[in-house]
Amino acid sequence: MDVATRNIAEVRSFIDRLELAEPPPELARLIPAAPRLVDTEKGGYVDDGSMVSFVAGLSATHKSDVLNSTLLAQLAANKQFDREEKTEAWYDFYRTVLENVGWVIQAFDFTRFETAGATFSVDEVVVKILAAIATQNDIAVVTETLEAMKALTDDDGRVVLFNQESHSLQKGNFQIGVCSESDGVVVMKIGTFYFSTTQQVTRLLWMQFSSSESGFYQGAQTVNLNEEVYAQVRQQVVDKLGDKARTFVADLDI
Repeated sequence: MDVATRNIAEVRSFIDRLELAEPPPELARLIPAAPRLVDTEKGGYVDDGSMVSFVAGLSATHKSDVLNSTLLAQLAANKQFDREEKTEAWYDFYRTVLENVGWVIQAFDFTRFETAGATFSVDEVVVKILAAIATQNDIAVVTETLEAMKALTDDDGRVVLFNQESHSLQKGNFQIGVCSESDGVVVMKIGTFYFSTTQQVTRLLWMQFSSSESGFYQGAQTVNLNEEVYAQVRQQVVDKLGDKARTFVADLDI
């Protein structure tokens, strides 16, 4: 059901009943400061098992809305389902949470990534999939975010956070999104991905996967945030996340 047709009291009750996954103790020590959110500047962020980019022009409030709502959906889905073993159920619940807080979103549809080559790099797949629905400006910011992440050392907290939350040694489930604003409405182009492989995964986004040893699945869609709905639950989402919004979100230098 479109959340716009639902009673806000029902939405608030839904949020109140959500259970969220807790961060491992060591993870809480990796991100030293709250993410930096600046009005109208472009930006790139690690957000649990997602990476989110913003083109120039979004307010700090709207950036926070995107990061908080997608984090809420991930942590709630993580609590209900193993994101690597129960991927379909995980995405169903992830979508349910996003829909309840105001995102207008369709069911996630995945297809297997096929390539003629013997190997493929995840960052190249991400850009290719998003390019089908995103603008050149969108892709430029996504590329900057990926490059900023790539420049970090393996022990950087942001790298550890994304790697720990997006995949295990041989399976993974992650999202890459880019956000803009159109007539005051936040629009996100989101790529959704999951995989299994016989290889050992390390730096996921730049790993060369063997085509014959890996099953890599992709999906992409454009979604928008209903400001009228989200404005009524914004503070509740913030309160629900508490310190998790700091633990699971970190900005990148782009």
